Amino acid sequence: MSLTHNQLTLVLAVTALYLIGQLLVGTDAVVASLFAVAILFGLLSVYAGGGLASAFGCLNAILIGKFLLFGIAIKILFMQPADDRLNAAPTTALVMAIGFIGLFVGTLIQAHLPCPQSLSMNREFSGGMLLSLSIVLFVLSYAGYFASLIPAASGEGLQTGGWLGIARSFGSMMSLSIIPPMLYLWRTRAKLWMTHPVILGLLAWSSVIGVFSTGKQDAMEPLMFYVLVGFVRYGWRDLRLWSLVSLGMIYYAVIVFPYSQYVRYNGGRQGTIEHRAEVTQDTFLRITSDRSFRSTVTDRVSKGSYFGPGPLSPFGRLAMVSEADKLIAATKRQQAFTGWATIAWGFKLLTPSVLYPNKPVFEAGNYLAHIVGEVGSSDTTTQVSYGIMANLYNAFSFSGVLLGTPIFFAVFYYWVRIFLGDPRWERLPTASTLWFIWFVASFHHSIVESALSGIIASFSFPVVLALVYVLSRGLSLFFPNELRLV
Repeated sequence: MSLTHNQLTLVLAVTALYLIGQLLVGTDAVVASLFAVAILFGLLSVYAGGGLASAFGCLNAILIGKFLLFGIAIKILFMQPADDRLNAAPTTALVMAIGFIGLFVGTLIQAHLPCPQSLSMNREFSGGMLLSLSIVLFVLSYAGYFASLIPAASGEGLQTGGWLGIARSFGSMMSLSIIPPMLYLWRTRAKLWMTHPVILGLLAWSSVIGVFSTGKQDAMEPLMFYVLVGFVRYGWRDLRLWSLVSLGMIYYAVIVFPYSQYVRYNGGRQGTIEHRAEVTQDTFLRITSDRSFRSTVTDRVSKGSYFGPGPLSPFGRLAMVSEADKLIAATKRQQAFTGWATIAWGFKLLTPSVLYPNKPVFEAGNYLAHIVGEVGSSDTTTQVSYGIMANLYNAFSFSGVLLGTPIFFAVFYYWVRIFLGDPRWERLPTASTLWFIWFVASFHHSIVESALSGIIASFSFPVVLALVYVLSRGLSLFFPNELRLV
């Protein structure tokens, strides 16, 4: 990693501003200093990963942004201490400092290791390949999503393994299906691009399916990826795109957040597909039309937010330090260190069901939530997010964070490099741009919020991605290299 004088000055200036701002609003000096150390190394890890134009640097920016930068900035603006509403502030701050130092070290290590290119899919391909990838990804992802609903919708409960495991893997990519066609239309210089009927149709379809899934992530990701590709082409200064971002934030805060928090516990995830559709439709219409009902739901589900009750409460997930603090505080209070249990959990998820028929269905978020006390004793499905660093603290205290964080990120990023190389933002519809968007879009959520077991299980991504890639290669043989769609 080589920092320019201006980059180093920027990093130090931002760190100093956060430190001074925290002290001015009354944050404990030790906590403020540890958070400042975490911010310093979090920002340095962005450059260690290649900057914002690199997929690794971009993910590191998302990590430090969603854990500390956004949340602490809001606290400072509202003149509230950064350690307010934290249950174990000094311990959590130390975990953050050690964790982001580990992120920096792990990113540096993988960047200096030689990596073979024989398996890399980061190779230039034709417009016909982009078109075939658009078709294959759409068909497989939505077919996989609906197929994975069959057992639960038939009263057989949630199942895993076998063809259902494969279907669920494909279904997890459905929000990504809007990306390749946007890149294809960009490449063919179509007169209509973001307003092309195909793109707007895909956006509407995927948003409706996201609402049906009852998940905040699925409901918002299609719009997020749509705007992200727009930023790749037009740059970060485009006011039209920022207008869409503003509208998306309002839509999330006013509609999606209260809707998804309410409907999942009121029949949106049980029964037949027809029953789920009826429940989600009724709830969505009620949320959008009944202001008092919407306010009641929002107040009920926002009590634990880092920002407290109010208009910012739906954005508590942009201050993941508060979520991590819940697990860290509960682990410390109860001395509930779990050792290898939640780490081995990930390898169980990764193992094919043929070899391990009784493998877990979910990652360890629910297991950890029982330690915190955020779910009922009979709840075995709800996944609560605390992040990798809190998970490592829960496993082996500070030593788990000290050793586990650099090892994990070095291995994970190196594993990605084997198959995707170093995907970069090129402001052109190239293979590198595609894999940059795909990698960031696929892991922007899980790298921040998933338990370690969930990220370990995601090491299987090359298998699914390679199948999509090979099928797309085969289909592209039937298309001209630069088929034009206008």
